[in-house]
Amino acid sequence: MLIELLPKLFFVPGEHKGRFPYSNGLLINSELRVLVDAGFGQSRREEILKTGDVDVIINTHFHLDHAFGNKFFPKAKVWAHHLDAPALRSPEEFFNYTGIKHAPEFPEGYPFPRGMQGRAVERELVDGEILDFGDVAFQVIHTPGHTPGHISLFETRTGILFSGDIDLSPFGPFYGNSSSSLEEFHSSIRRLIELKPKVIVSSHSEIISDNIPERLQEYKEIMDFRDEKIIQNIRTPMMKEELLKKNIIYDHYPEPQNLYRHFEEVMIGKHLGRLVKQGKVVIMPNQKYKAFA
Repeated sequence: MLIELLPKLFFVPGEHKGRFPYSNGLLINSELRVLVDAGFGQSRREEILKTGDVDVIINTHFHLDHAFGNKFFPKAKVWAHHLDAPALRSPEEFFNYTGIKHAPEFPEGYPFPRGMQGRAVERELVDGEILDFGDVAFQVIHTPGHTPGHISLFETRTGILFSGDIDLSPFGPFYGNSSSSLEEFHSSIRRLIELKPKVIVSSHSEIISDNIPERLQEYKEIMDFRDEKIIQNIRTPMMKEELLKKNIIYDHYPEPQNLYRHFEEVMIGKHLGRLVKQGKVVIMPNQKYKAFA
């Protein structure tokens, strides 16, 4: 079940191939036992705990599919970037960061039925610092956009990158929270391209070792493709509510549908704001959006 990447460093594939509501993670089995995220599911947790307690959990960001599993490792100290730490500590801040007002009613079988419960963050991480665990050392790479404090972790000696939710999935980048940033997501992907990793391990995809710069570029271009789809749709003026019916982001809404509609609305809003700033779209007096010819 665990895949050895390096001596003492293991990839923990999430249940259901790491797809939401699960995520992949890492286990460092060195001087300290360290998890990178804890959203991989019950069967993986049980296997890890068979061989001892976990000392530290590094959360790449505050989302439920990465951090809800922290509760199952009560002896572990939680580390996270200082910009996401408030949302991990407090359910109220979690809702502020996401822009949703209460815990969604997830379908039966989701692993976080009551939403974020809050957990102390013992150490706040900053960009560039080195987390040295003896056999494995990670550099913290602040890669905001998905969330304000989203981080990637770079094993500088081997070029292995854990890129979190810059996941190279076919869906593309997600920035559906009120605290997400389309512009920062672009910049973060460019930064990872410049890093020139030799291997990418992400939260929702398999281990990637080929054509990494091209795959990161293609992932980034999904955001540009969404821009173009919006522009094509609003060559005839259109209200934002009308545009939402075009399913620019999601071709269908999984359950709970109201949550995914919310994500679509937030992401469309971020695109429209960006396009207005770029001078490619104008807001008309009747509040309709129109693309310039």
